[in-house]
Amino acid sequence: MPVASSRNKETAESLNALRRHDYTVPMEISRFHHRIEYTRNKHSRAVCRGDTIVIRLARNLSKTEERDHIQSLLRRMTHLILKEHRKIAIDPFRPLLDGAQSLTLRVASGRTYSFALTPGRRTVTRRTRDGWHITIGPQVRRRSLHRFLWSLLGRAEQDRMRRLVDEINQQTLRISLRDVRVRFATTQWGSCSTRGVIMLNPALLFLPPSVLTYVIVHELAHRRVANHSPAYWTLVESALPAYEQAYRELQEYRLPHE
Repeated sequence: MPVASSRNKETAESLNALRRHDYTVPMEISRFHHRIEYTRNKHSRAVCRGDTIVIRLARNLSKTEERDHIQSLLRRMTHLILKEHRKIAIDPFRPLLDGAQSLTLRVASGRTYSFALTPGRRTVTRRTRDGWHITIGPQVRRRSLHRFLWSLLGRAEQDRMRRLVDEINQQTLRISLRDVRVRFATTQWGSCSTRGVIMLNPALLFLPPSVLTYVIVHELAHRRVANHSPAYWTLVESALPAYEQAYRELQEYRLPHE
């Protein structure tokens, strides 16, 4: 929940109070932007929104408690961010987002896709023999362009991914599925809904096939066991005995920020 405008003065006063308490931000924490939000929650928590750490303070804290909560949460989030930054980012569209006008990508299957961007009065997408030519209108924001590029790639690989899921399913758990969708997300590699719809992140297209297979089995298994209990992992192992190696390899990668 965003900070209410009526709390702006209180926020400033609180931060001044922290300074009066000689609150200092450790060097490793000061590398990251952060902001404070006041909430009515019982517990303080922190989240990352883009490149900013958002500290959401609980209600009825003293100034000393605010200082301690802020410092503790900043340390925790900084540790997580630094850990994530040591991973390999799956961020193939970054050159286009940073101003490049053309890009050719090769996914793990070996297939290549070309993207060409030109400015224009309105946004128009034209399919080419090996990719897309996209005219970008002035109203298109960076975040929207990023998701749009991922959606083009996801749609192009949709049928192949659906066939792959069906093949792996028939070879392993043989569960009922309603649909398979390829959809970009910044927080998860895949998901499985209670209706039997499996979502796979197109970022998986850039990972080794063994890792992609693991993620598919992971989501298939959730159709039988919704949690990550021992029974769930036993089911995953029955379908993919070497899953632990693929799981460890997946931890070496991270999804891109928008």
